[in-house]
Amino acid sequence: MAMSVYYKFCMRLPLFKRYGKKLSDDNPEMEITLAKANKNIRGEVYYTVMLVSTFFAFIVGLILTLFLNLIFLPSMGVGLPIRMVIYIILPIMAPTITFFIYNFLPKNTILERRKSIDRNISYATNYMAAMASADVTPSAIFRGLAKQAIYGEIQKESEKIARDIDFFGRDLVKVLQKAIARSPSEKFQEFLQGIITTANSGGSLKMFFMSKSEQFMKENRLQQEKDLQTLGVMAESFVTVVVAAPLFLIIMMSTMAMMGQKGGDTLLMATIFLMIPVMQLVFAVLIGDTGEK
Repeated sequence: MAMSVYYKFCMRLPLFKRYGKKLSDDNPEMEITLAKANKNIRGEVYYTVMLVSTFFAFIVGLILTLFLNLIFLPSMGVGLPIRMVIYIILPIMAPTITFFIYNFLPKNTILERRKSIDRNISYATNYMAAMASADVTPSAIFRGLAKQAIYGEIQKESEKIARDIDFFGRDLVKVLQKAIARSPSEKFQEFLQGIITTANSGGSLKMFFMSKSEQFMKENRLQQEKDLQTLGVMAESFVTVVVAAPLFLIIMMSTMAMMGQKGGDTLLMATIFLMIPVMQLVFAVLIGDTGEK
């Protein structure tokens, strides 16, 4: 994959490139992580870009700090102690957040790709079983699968398998072994290993695809039933925690405020503007995570 203009710019900086190579040599597992995240770049390049971006974040944080402390905050009458805290925190926070984002992104991408593969593997194997029933070769099956965008990340993995076979002329078994090493999904790894074992032992790939399709479809139905039960429990919890409980608190604290008791207004504002939005956000994240499994 051709590098972007920004990546090329980062690689032209000798100091950052040298330290990026050192980090890559000290952390060889990053190459595997990037491959599983479908980022077609070397670890040296990624580390170099991460260091350059962290440095730029420090510069931006420093400029923003100077602007706030010399122009904006004094005009608002903000005291020196608070401005000194900003002087210290902002230039440190910006590069730190940038550094952790670059370390977190590949792992998060791997997680999302794993979810996509596990979610679509039952339908993909069903397609492969149908193709195998027509006596289509495994290589042709992967070529056909590489054209089916509805299978998400499985389509992208199939594209690489078809590319290695067609353009590099590699043996199917070696191509699948390489695909196993870069796949983020254990289920897909086991499936590809099963193809290799069946092919080497002289077994019927058609029967293998059909049995795996049936197995994955059954597992998918069980997972969907489990997710529906989980969503049902969460829906009941949402009504109780996010709707009924805050409503009771609002009525109680409104009564306290009308009776002139201290703290009623503060608790009421905290409930409306803090507790309810936070609980809704938490449930949104939990429900979204459950729905993607």
